[in-house]
Amino acid sequence: MSAIRLGISTIALGTETPAAIERAAALGFDTVELNLQPHEFGYDYRRKPGARFYRELRARLDALGLTVWSTTAVPLTQPQMFSERARREILLGAAVAAGMVGSHVFVVDPADIFGSEMAFNRYLTDGTAPPVIDGFDEAWVQAANRHVTVAVRNVDYWLGLPLTNQVDRLERVTRDLAIGWAMDLPLALLRNTLENWQTALGARLAVAYAYDLQDGGRPRAPRDPGWRDWLPALRQTTVKCVILRADPGQSEAELRAAAAHMREALATAGPAPAGDP
Repeated sequence: MSAIRLGISTIALGTETPAAIERAAALGFDTVELNLQPHEFGYDYRRKPGARFYRELRARLDALGLTVWSTTAVPLTQPQMFSERARREILLGAAVAAGMVGSHVFVVDPADIFGSEMAFNRYLTDGTAPPVIDGFDEAWVQAANRHVTVAVRNVDYWLGLPLTNQVDRLERVTRDLAIGWAMDLPLALLRNTLENWQTALGARLAVAYAYDLQDGGRPRAPRDPGWRDWLPALRQTTVKCVILRADPGQSEAELRAAAAHMREALATAGPAPAGDP
């Protein structure tokens, strides 16, 4: 049985990933989540991601002694959202990039894998097949071949619609698609109790996010005393890593203080159950 690890997202440290991982190591982290950046991913007229960039990044991660726990999908531009081919190729390329950097989990949002909000709601109400985009199955296989777990995040979208940020919805999605769950814990607690989330989805939890909500919904490095209660509760799930999120403008001192706060809470949480995410 291994302890729950604490990592940090690279987007909390800047949009230039090579510099962000250097900063993560300097702050004392040994685990990161890579947030794929469009300008580094390099999807252009060639319609292929920058494999050389991720090979070089993997070498630098290894030299720094950093483990990549999770990798997030590439944010889509408006033209890319309009193109079925672009969505398919970007999702597939991101799954491959996650494997290249040695990631354990590939995190997607509903907008990355589902055709539309209307089709998604019909799937939930009418019992239709999951409306995944063309290429999802191929991306799932690419991830599985590289021993990467695909995990969908619980999110609310426009107008407060819960989308996947509802226990019964997310339980069905993860079961039907045979994927894991990336837990946005502060967002999840706005919709239900931690106990109910754990009961329904604790066995599918692949990664959890820790941050405090600022005014306007922006993340801030976690210092809330409640984390001393929330993190021990995660011991009852399959999660092996908690990722710290922060506002990119926060100082090194603030990030170090938040990391110390979380490590203290994780020490209270004790070891996590064995098993794959």
